[in-house]
This record gives sequence, C-alpha cells and structure tokens, in this order.
Amino acid sequence: MSAAIRVRTFAPAMVPELVDLWNTAAGKWFPLRERLFRQNAIDDPHFDPAGCIVAIGVDSDRAVGFCLAKVAGVPLGADGLRADRGWISMLAVLPDRQRSGIGTALLRAAEAFLRDRGRRRFVLGTGPAHFFPGVPDLLGTAPFFQSCEYVLRGHAYDLWRPLDGYRTPAAVAETVAAHPDLEIRALRPGEEAALLAFLDATFPGAWRYTAAHFLDGGGPIGDFMALVGGGAVLGFAHVFPPDAHWIGPSIAWAAPAGAEGPASKRVGGLGPMGISPALRGRGLGLALLDRAMVHLAAAGAAEMFVDWTVLLDFYGKLGFVPYRRYHHGERQI
Repeated sequence: MSAAIRVRTFAPAMVPELVDLWNTAAGKWFPLRERLFRQNAIDDPHFDPAGCIVAIGVDSDRAVGFCLAKVAGVPLGADGLRADRGWISMLAVLPDRQRSGIGTALLRAAEAFLRDRGRRRFVLGTGPAHFFPGVPDLLGTAPFFQSCEYVLRGHAYDLWRPLDGYRTPAAVAETVAAHPDLEIRALRPGEEAALLAFLDATFPGAWRYTAAHFLDGGGPIGDFMALVGGGAVLGFAHVFPPDAHWIGPSIAWAAPAGAEGPASKRVGGLGPMGISPALRGRGLGLALLDRAMVHLAAAGAAEMFVDWTVLLDFYGKLGFVPYRRYHHGERQI
C-alpha cells in the first residue's frame, strides 16, 4: 500500500462513509444508496468482511478508497460454487487521491483475498448480487484496469425507454390472440414451486439461484410475470416496480430527480427473462416483454430499464435504446 495510507478492517459502521466515498467518486453517473450497498454487500450471503478492503488516509483518518471482492459462499444453482473465479464488485478512490497508486494497491489487495481462497480468475463486476455487469464506459476506468493486466472484451448494455403513453403494438396483440391456451400474467401466491420447476428445467444456473434467493427473502411472487399453460410456467420475466422489495440490477442506479439523463423517481426495471425452448420463435418473448411493460406502467413506473443485455434488436422492437455500456473484464493467473 501507499505510504500515505493504511488499511483498516471493514466494520458495519463504515457503511455511510463508504457510500459517501463512492458517491463523491462516481455518484454523478451511479448514485449509490445505502440500502443498495447493504443489500448487495454486507447482507449478501457471499459477503466476507475481509474482502472489503478500505484505505485510510494517514493525514486525515478518513477513508480515501475501498475495493469490494467476493467469492461464492453458497452454491449458485447448476453453476455450483464457480470455484475457479472471484469477483471484483466495486472499486472507488476519492478524486483528490486518484493517480497516486491507491487504486492499484486496493485492486492487488482484493486479488490477494481472492487468490488466498483458491481463485485464479478475477472478474470485474458480474457475480451474485452484482453492482455492474462489467466495466462501465461512463466511469472511464477501462485504461486503469488494462494497465493492471485485465483483458477487456465484448459489450453489454443497459437499455431504457419511457412508459408514459406506451400501447401494445398490434402485432404483439395478434401473437397473444394466436395462443389462447397460454396466459401472460403476474404469478400468484402458491405458484412459487411452478416457477422454480421451470427454472430448474430451463435456466438452472444463476437465474434459478437468484429467483429462489429473492423468494426466500420475502420477495413477492407477483414480481414475476410468466407464460402459463396447462398449469405450468413456460416462461418468466422478473420485474422490479418503483416500490420493489429488492433493488434489482436494472433499477440499482436509477437516477434521482434532477440528475442528467432519465431522471424520474418513478422507475421500473426488468431482470432476467426467458421462455421454454419449445415456445421460442413465435413472438412470445416479445409478448412477455410487452406485458411486463404494461404491468410496470400500471404499478406507477414512468420509465423502465433493462440491465445487462446484448439483445439490442429484440428490445429495440418495443422502443428500448442503449443507455449505458460495459465491457467484460477478466484477469487470469
């Protein structure tokens, strides 16, 4: 570590200070709420306090930077423990202390935490209860991570569109009418097992894990839209209304009123969605997306985000446009 800093063991009392630090460094584009930090960090079953490394300035006794690293602490569905990889979830340094070696020192300390737990692949973002799907273009940190031997490749996007005035396109309505044996609706209490059975069969990895974790934590089954036929769930879409029980990734960085870009507090979001392979190619995915949009609008959302996707053409059919872009970043040793 730099001679101008020392490392302090993370303690829950630090949370407000770290949230303020993040917002000073990156809050213009990614305003961090304390509730989100608690949810995705200290309350997450994969959180280890030793993986939250805090740099303290010796001249001020204040936190000047921190880095959060995670390893899987419980099985992630069919993906198991992902024993080869660990995740660098967040890294921030106060603007007046940047370019002094603090960020590099924090990153190397986080890598040491991961390496000590048998990890040999260090992934930027992603992972359980992730804050980002990769390295955000908006923060301009790609050159820093490349200088630290991370390989950046590919793109993922967050998408956005307003919901005010949205109407179901005629072609989507025709698709729904052509499948009278299927319902597209919010799931109801008692249908939790049907949802998990569908995910076990079709998306048994992280999506299944996240849905079960959400339900186990008291999340309402009604926050899942679904294709339902013959008493079985045949497709799903996890939605996050403005008063969401859990802050999903799509609404994690919803801008406060007055911020640049889409700025309404009446924000809804879409998490993962997918349908049974037997039903693909019929336009039902678009119909499910449409119903999710109508559902969120009825819940009070004036705008909607979709996180972590490369399917620009698919979502573009219903008016979604790119809002943020990310690069996958990884280092292997």
